[in-house]
This record gives sequence, structure tokens and C-alpha cells, in this order.
Amino acid sequence: MVLGLTSLSMAQNVEFNIVKTDGTTTSHVMNTNTKIYYSDTQLFFDDNGTTVSYNLSELRKAYFTTQQSTEEVENQQLAIYPNPAKDVLNIKNLADNQEVTIYSINGAVVMKTIASGNAEINISELRPGMYVVSAGNLVSKFIKM
Repeated sequence: MVLGLTSLSMAQNVEFNIVKTDGTTTSHVMNTNTKIYYSDTQLFFDDNGTTVSYNLSELRKAYFTTQQSTEEVENQQLAIYPNPAKDVLNIKNLADNQEVTIYSINGAVVMKTIASGNAEINISELRPGMYVVSAGNLVSKFIKM
């Protein structure tokens, strides 16, 4: 069996982590040429012809992790406040003429509006509960008091 990555997001670092029975952990950075395969007794990590092998009997676990820089994570968050909110929900850094959609926790659209920059959305008509707000490909949850 061969495991490989056919495409990686440039915003993410994918690592293959190996934990040995003695508790030591080794991490390998993955790329599109990386291959992971095993035999009856060995696990092999091959990165462009450079191969590292591990005895399966010495392994506790092997797993993948992805990490994003703080800047990338912050750029993916929809900045809303206050949370919980009573009458007004503030949304920061919207694109020009951005469609903002608010969904009930059941997925029903309860409000749509167009906003730009730092916007104030009147949510006084919403019933108390949890909601999801979406702007472009960014999503966040908030509670209406």
C-alpha cells in the first residue's frame, strides 16, 4: 500500500508524525512527491528518493497534522462582535458590497444584507438563540440574546 498526496494547499503545512513506543516523536514535512508505504515489518517515508524506514514493532502511532500560520487563520475568521449580541451585530473588514447572510441553527436563511468595511447589522428582530453568519467564504457563529 502506498499513501501519497496529490495536491497540497500552499497555505497549509502537512506533516506526517510518527510516535515510537519509547515516546519519541518524529515529524516529516509532506509535499506532492512524498510517498509513505509499508511492508510486513517496516514503514517507509520516501521524499524524492530519500527514504527513512521504521520498524513497525517500535511504533505506537502514525498520523497527519496540518498547520496554518496565525496570519492565515486570522484571515479566515469572520470578525464579529459583541458575542452574545442583543440588537446590533458588528462585522469587521468586509469586502465592498459583500453579501452577509445569517442562518438559524437549523440552516434556514433568516436575514440577508449587503455591507462594506465595518458594518453594523440590526438583529433586534431575531429571536434569541444561536445563529451562523456568512460573508463570502467566511463563517462564524454568534448568540442572539
